[in-house]
Amino acid sequence: MKMKKILNEWRVFLKENKFEKTPLEQEIEIVFSEQGRKYDAFLADVKAAAHAVEFLRGQKLGNQESYLKRTDFGMSNTDRIIKILRNKALFSQFFDVFVAEKPPVDKRFPETSEKTFKAVEMIDTWSKYNLQRQLNPSVRARGANEEDAYQELFEKIGALEDMLAAGDHEFTKYFGRTKQWRTLDDRHTGGAAPTGLIVTPEEATDEDKAYIGERFTFYMKHRNSPAFPMVKLAEEKFQEALKKALSLWKQFPFKDGEEKQAFAGAVIRMEKALRQSEEDLGKIMSDTSVYSQHNKPAPKEEDVEALIIKAEAGDKEAAKKAYQILRNAGDKRSRRMRQLMR
Repeated sequence: MKMKKILNEWRVFLKENKFEKTPLEQEIEIVFSEQGRKYDAFLADVKAAAHAVEFLRGQKLGNQESYLKRTDFGMSNTDRIIKILRNKALFSQFFDVFVAEKPPVDKRFPETSEKTFKAVEMIDTWSKYNLQRQLNPSVRARGANEEDAYQELFEKIGALEDMLAAGDHEFTKYFGRTKQWRTLDDRHTGGAAPTGLIVTPEEATDEDKAYIGERFTFYMKHRNSPAFPMVKLAEEKFQEALKKALSLWKQFPFKDGEEKQAFAGAVIRMEKALRQSEEDLGKIMSDTSVYSQHNKPAPKEEDVEALIIKAEAGDKEAAKKAYQILRNAGDKRSRRMRQLMR
């Protein structure tokens, strides 16, 4: 009987208020209703946290003016957002802040085989676990290191607090990012292309595309080979494919400004990829023993499991070996092995 009463209250509430709410509010309220939760101050706080993230991303939501001016449970939503952002206990309750890392640039070389710092991200906790991920992207702050990124994030938060307090709701203008494409139709690298990276002009023949495609396929198949003769050949094939594509662009230059805008970025990426491949090949051939040692086949999984068992029994050397294997594989069990190897 109690659940039926809650559902009836929600039906009336949603029907009467549908056109005054932001799409994000409606989405959250639907989930709350399905979960049998009441419309109360906690829901208002959840919505405030979710809207804070959207505003920090520079988003403009339908009916956002109505939302920010409306009073729910004795407090305007503007003041509620500010309260949650400023109160440390509430901030930790409603938001997750974490470090995002870039994948290794190139696992074949020791100096580029580790993950590197990318950004600090902030997401509202309730939406993370209850809404579809695409409906709740994160706020991202970048910097040369974690400290700089955290500083940028909290400067953004402070700026949002000040804007809300001043009644300034131009979030897109302050936090938004200008798109690099002129129109939706421009969002492509276009052209007849045998691969995602290598783009050719429309004048390229089937023979041209086959030549490029075969070499690129060989490269993708063998670029991570532990045997340096094979990876050497893979890089050479890759360079042949890139040089062929670039030569075609020299033979058939951009016809007009529109084609230049569509393809210039792709040509620059190919030129950069060619220089990087030549540099990588030089590193491989400068000391093939270093390359072979770094890329030697990893122990079989059962060997890793055996090392873990030994480590748990007190074998620190086994813990050290297991840690290296698991860390290289991105396995979270490496944390436990790191504890045991001390």
